[in-house]
Amino acid sequence: MNRRYVILYWLLLLIPTFVISAFLFQTLRQERNRIVQAAYETARSRAETIAETIQLTTRGVEHTIIHALLLLPTDDRLQQMLTGFVRTTDLVGNVFICSSKSGLLFPLESDGAPPNETHFIERYRPLFTGAVSWRAASMPAFPEPHPTFAGTLAESLSSLSPSRPRRGDIPEDKGGWIPWFSQGRQSVLGWVRADSGDIVYGAELDLKTLLSWLIIYFPRTAPIGTAYALLNGSGEILYQTASADIPAGTRPDVTVPLGPCLPHWQVASYVLDAPLQGQPARSVFLLSVLLLAIFVAAIILGGSLLMWQARRNMISAQQKTSFVSNVSHELKTPITSIRMFAELLREDRIKDPKKKEHYLKVIVAESQRLTRLVNNVLDFSRLEQGRKQYQIKEMEICTYLRYIVETQRLRVQEAGLELNNRIPEEEYIIQSDADALEQVILNLIDNAIKYAADGKELSVDLARQGNWLKVRVMDRGSGVPAKHRARIFDKFHRVDSSLTSRHPGSGLGLSIARSIMRDINGDLLYEPREGGGSCFVVLIPFRGEDGSGISPEGAVSA
Repeated sequence: MNRRYVILYWLLLLIPTFVISAFLFQTLRQERNRIVQAAYETARSRAETIAETIQLTTRGVEHTIIHALLLLPTDDRLQQMLTGFVRTTDLVGNVFICSSKSGLLFPLESDGAPPNETHFIERYRPLFTGAVSWRAASMPAFPEPHPTFAGTLAESLSSLSPSRPRRGDIPEDKGGWIPWFSQGRQSVLGWVRADSGDIVYGAELDLKTLLSWLIIYFPRTAPIGTAYALLNGSGEILYQTASADIPAGTRPDVTVPLGPCLPHWQVASYVLDAPLQGQPARSVFLLSVLLLAIFVAAIILGGSLLMWQARRNMISAQQKTSFVSNVSHELKTPITSIRMFAELLREDRIKDPKKKEHYLKVIVAESQRLTRLVNNVLDFSRLEQGRKQYQIKEMEICTYLRYIVETQRLRVQEAGLELNNRIPEEEYIIQSDADALEQVILNLIDNAIKYAADGKELSVDLARQGNWLKVRVMDRGSGVPAKHRARIFDKFHRVDSSLTSRHPGSGLGLSIARSIMRDINGDLLYEPREGGGSCFVVLIPFRGEDGSGISPEGAVSA
């Protein structure tokens, strides 16, 4: 009987487990197929969207250039205006003037002609000699130009055209664009027939420049294992997204042609590693064995544990992603300012000495800001790994703090804040790291400038309280909501409000400042300021002249 009870017990346990496992296995297969199919459909849809946008943009660019050509005078100035057309517009590579009676008038074919002109003449010789009709080789009438490119080209061509190009379709016998494929190379030639009917002139579209304009429509990020590329007529990759490397010889899963404007080019998508497609069969088998080998209670417990761990990892990943994005943005902003003003000064375009001095101040200020950002990132790494080193030595704190605060006065005032430096004239000798204290104070001042500029006030004072020196950095901003006060010193944490959303940050400043202070036996606290605003309190361990107070070894967090 005991044996039969054991067998019955195992049957009651294993049979439901087998049924559940089979059901889950079938569901997993269906879900895997659905995800794989969705990945391919998403890749196709996105490739079609990219192709449609590129086509509209290309046709708009061609439309604008043709109308600009129509406005050029067809008298003796035509060659000079076309040459200026090339210099003014990056999208134009070569220009020509052709007569139905005299043949090619410009550029002239000669032994001393530049190689690019020689290749240009040879490439379109059937058109220049009349072997191929201009009208027969042209594409259909053009739609309205893309507003962005139309505006940009109109500004570039304003010196050549007395008025903005007229919009609307172009008569087929008046002009058009010819997609041309010769010697394995795609090219596009625009032509216009003069009113006299004998002269045809035009320009060749520079596809390299056009490509640099079009790649912005490719996604900067794509799902892992998916890549998008632009292929030429020979199937070579002209551009691809950086989300994945495409092995040589790989055939695209989806191709969308860019005809008729670029008939030999196409947008391709590659699903290099479809979700769940490459998962080994033994992993599925192992999953089934595990489902059959454990108790239902253990499955529930294990699932709960995995869910908790996955959620924690997801939150950590989101915080790190946000951190990288915010740090990249904050690094890019001062770099852009430094580069812009440095280029203006290098080209000697600024003659006003006051403006030069202002630009130099901006460069210095942005350089200091960039240094603080980089130091924060480096200090975060060292603190995380326990490699942060400090130089503890004797120093007089009041004079040092007054100096630090005064060096920031101009920057604080430019942010619209009134700086009140209330560091007393007394002398307090402490044992600490001067650079570490400076970094903490600067982080707190930066925090006030970024989030409390509306309060119009920033105050810094120092007072002794028992065994501590308390440095208070106070503002009249909106303060920190009560529910966030316990977490503002956590790494990557930022208060989720419209205030912080307007000011990108890494979420590390306060975390680094508190870690530094605790490493040197001090602490950093937050308390709401009476009357509104925030007050950050830097606690520094202090020993009086009589030896009273606390020693660095005996300091604890407040």
